[in-house]
Amino acid sequence: MKKSHPLSPLLALGLAIVALGAAQPAHAAQEDIDLLKSYVGDWRGRGVAQVASTGESETMVCRLGITDSGTAQVAFDGRCTVAGRTLAVAGTLAYVRERDRYEAIMSSVASFRGVAIGERSGDDVSFDLVDRNADDGDNTIAAGINLLGSEIVMDLTITDNETGEVTTANVPFAGQ
Repeated sequence: MKKSHPLSPLLALGLAIVALGAAQPAHAAQEDIDLLKSYVGDWRGRGVAQVASTGESETMVCRLGITDSGTAQVAFDGRCTVAGRTLAVAGTLAYVRERDRYEAIMSSVASFRGVAIGERSGDDVSFDLVDRNADDGDNTIAAGINLLGSEIVMDLTITDNETGEVTTANVPFAGQ
C-alpha cells in the first residue's frame, strides 16, 4: 500500500472526490468492476457495539443499500441504530483504473468524512476509512468496510477527543 501524501485533510478529500469523478470507466479492469457490482442490492446487519461511556454492550441494527452509480463505481447509503441513536452513512466505492486501485469515500451525519484506498485479497476488498474532520469535532471516527464474498462487514471505532474513551462496533451484513 502506498503511503498517503501529507496533504491537509480537506485537500485530500477534494482530491479523492476529483479522482472518483475522473475515473475512465472504459479503461477499468472488468474483473474489479464486476466484483464491486456484485454487492449491488439491499443488505441487513445486526452486530454489537461496546459503548465507552457506559461500558455496556448494545445491539446495533443496520440496513445498507448499494446501487450501481456508474460504469466503475457503486454508491452506498445506510442507517444504523444503537442505544436509541441513528447513524446515517453514505458514500462511493470505485475502481480507478488510472491508479490501478479501489477507492472509497464515506460521510455521516456525525460530520465524519473518510477516504480510503481499498486492499484486495482474492475476491475480498477492505477499506479502512479515517475521519478527515477529526480536528473539527468531538470525536475521531475510523470505519472499516470489508467486502467478504457473500457478506459485508462494517467495523467502527469512535474515540472521544476529550476523554479518550473508545466505543467500538462490528456489524456483519447479509444480502436480502
